[in-house]
Amino acid sequence: MVKNAAPADLSSKALQGPSSLQRALDLLKTVAASESPVGVNELSRRMGQHVSSVSRTLATLERNGFVSRDTDTGRFTLGLELVSLARKHLNDLDILRLSRPYLEQLAEDSRETSSLSLWNGKGAINVEQVLGPGSIKHIAVPGRFNPPHCTATGRAILACLPSDTVAEIVGDSLERFTAHTITDHDALRRELTSIAEKGYCVSISEFISEVASIAAAVLDRKQRPVAAIAVSMPAFHFNAEIEARLAPMIVAAAREMSAKL
Repeated sequence: MVKNAAPADLSSKALQGPSSLQRALDLLKTVAASESPVGVNELSRRMGQHVSSVSRTLATLERNGFVSRDTDTGRFTLGLELVSLARKHLNDLDILRLSRPYLEQLAEDSRETSSLSLWNGKGAINVEQVLGPGSIKHIAVPGRFNPPHCTATGRAILACLPSDTVAEIVGDSLERFTAHTITDHDALRRELTSIAEKGYCVSISEFISEVASIAAAVLDRKQRPVAAIAVSMPAFHFNAEIEARLAPMIVAAAREMSAKL
């Protein structure tokens, strides 16, 4: 009887909360979503977990190279081991190779940063960027998670999805990142309708303060959004004239990539 009881007890404990592996994965995603190095206390607050638990998980991730700690500040960023694991897969992606000449041309023509983000079902992940020749640049950090409701790449993709799918992805609450973040579902629906009509999305200081982006979705052969191509810049560079000049270039590049996919 004792032998039979043990597995049931273990299963009961496992159901009481997320597993150690899930906590580690959630922690990596939280670090990745931070635009700057982040400390233990802030991670604990964002994840709703005790500081000691977050510290232990970070220690394990750091020993294995998945996060890196600044010895001066004690803050964390993603580690190089993730790059090592992902490099072969990214090199094998046709869309990554396909995007490079388009990104280079957009960066040259716009004199700003061009980037490619892949859709993972929940948001857009930066995977490639080309810096423009301008003296002041925005860095589209590879590996950063772009929330779908408040970034140009995320919304450009949402606008291509059915409304029920959008509702499932964004959930009941739209997280606020800056004073300009869209947090109202009706406003988001109106914005997605406008994006679908125009073929591109503009985001100004919604996710990262003082950054403006224009993005268009890249579709696969079944017309499903798989990525987005964008041009980003300091917000003070952006105006209606810039939008009118760059948006057609970005939409054309996204359409050509979609056709080649």
